[in-house]
This record gives sequence, C-alpha cells and structure tokens, in this order.
Amino acid sequence: MDLKDIKQIIKVLEGTDVTEIEVEQEGVKVRVKRGGFQPVVPVTPVPVLPRGVEVPPADESASTVEKPMEKDSHKLKTISSPMVGTFYLTPAPDAPPLVEVGSIVTKGQTLCIIEAMKLMNEIEAECSGKITSILVENAQPVEYGEPLFMIEPA
Repeated sequence: MDLKDIKQIIKVLEGTDVTEIEVEQEGVKVRVKRGGFQPVVPVTPVPVLPRGVEVPPADESASTVEKPMEKDSHKLKTISSPMVGTFYLTPAPDAPPLVEVGSIVTKGQTLCIIEAMKLMNEIEAECSGKITSILVENAQPVEYGEPLFMIEPA
C-alpha cells in the first residue's frame, strides 16, 4: 500500500458519515480517522467563596478583608477532582446536597458526583472531618486536579 492508496481511502471517506476505517493489504495495516480538530482550552478554576463570606464594597481597604481560609489553612485538607467532568452536589436534580459547608463527614463518605462520559462517579472523603468550603458550583465543569472541597481533619 502506498501514499496514493491512502489518499484514495481518505477521498472515499469525505462523502460519507464514516469517521474511521481500518484497511489491511499485503500485511500493511492502515487506520484513517477523520474528525474536526478540537483544541484543548485550559480552564482556570474560579474559587467560590463559602456561604456567609461577603465581598466588601470596592471603597473599603483591602487590609480589613479576612480571607475565608486564612486562619487555619495549614490544617485543611484539599479534596481535588480525580477526573475531568461535571460536578454535582446532589445525587438527583430534586435531591438535597450530599454535603454542605459545616457538614461533618467520615472517611469514605460520598461528597459529590462527577459525571464523565455519561458515567456517574462518586467522589469520597479521603479523611474524616468538617467541610469548611465547597470550591465549585453545582453542575459546573471541573478539570483533573481542580480543588473541590476543603476539609478540616478530625
């Protein structure tokens, strides 16, 4: 099989809905896959302030603003997303959230669900403790390694 044969296979695919074909001829195997180029666009996570934390008006000095996790941030454990997907705090649209800020959780308890490729993946607490902040809004996309929760270990 030479380049001319491969170009002919590609030309045949152009007028069809077929996106992939594999041809074997004289011990040579060629796979042709077509589809639009989909660039990967990095998404910068925007942290969500925990409930009850207010953003001061723009005219107040920045020195009086208390950062939500500043006090004991060295003691907090971050639970990060193990995959890319959609973050859900509830197991169903009409169900209550699995956890809220202030919830006491045990190791292995389900904190949220991440939907990836139509599969629902339960994300469990890595340690027992208290949820101090939820860093992602419900039904928002998340990236691999993106922080989801802050837990104060018990």
